[in-house]
Formats: sequence, structure tokens, C-alpha cells
Amino acid sequence: MKKFFQFSESINGTTYFLRCLFSIVLSIPFFIILMLFLGISTSEYVEALKNTFTPFWVISIIISLIPAIWFGIATYYKRVAALFVESKDKIFAGLIAFEILADYIVFEYGWGSESIIGSFFALATLLIFVYMVFQNSGIEEHEG
Repeated sequence: MKKFFQFSESINGTTYFLRCLFSIVLSIPFFIILMLFLGISTSEYVEALKNTFTPFWVISIIISLIPAIWFGIATYYKRVAALFVESKDKIFAGLIAFEILADYIVFEYGWGSESIIGSFFALATLLIFVYMVFQNSGIEEHEG
């Protein structure tokens, strides 16, 4: 179990795809906690929202996200390590920075008919994902 969350070894494209799907499963506790919070806060008025927004909810929401984010980033690193053996750390850092920038632009400006630049970043993120799934790494046996 520990090896799934470590930043070492490499994985193939199929495993990368399946691990991305499993990241969604790991996010289920976050969505349950978020729904519980929203269910409590919307049953009353704004004053009830102030009363229900406690440190317990903030800590619960953050703790429920940590495993999913950690697993997702470890999965990303393992696939980058398989595709780019020589400069995996630099490429991984660049891809993470690009993903953060792309998420910001898409959430800030929208995509589709709302924003051409947002559409560009959404498409680029999709192309990176497709490349990482289908590109052959040349490694016979993956250990990740």
C-alpha cells in the first residue's frame, strides 16, 4: 500500500489511467463531507452558515482531500518518470506548474465560447493526459 503513495518507480499508461480513475474514488470522502456541510448550511439562513463554518469543517474538508491529491501527484510523477527518465524532476515540476496555471485560467476565465485562452489550456491539459496514457515508455517492466 505504501508504494502507491511514494514518489519513486514508474508505471505504464494503462496503470496511469486506472490510477487517475482511482483518484476520483479517493475523492468520495471529500464530496460526502462537502455535501454534509452544504446540507447543514443551506437548511438555515446566512446566520446559520456563520455558525456551521467551524474549524471542524475546515479541517475535515482539508484532511479528506489530502490522500486524493497525494495519490494523484504520485501517479503523475510515476508516469513522468517512465516517459522522461533523464530529466523527470524538471519535466514533472514544469507539468505541475502548467497544470496549476491551466486550472487557474480555466476557472477564472471559463472555456468553450466563454474564453479562447481557457479553451486552449483545457485542450492542452487533455492532450497531455492522452499523451501520458498512450505514449510507450520503452520500459519492459514497471515497478510502481
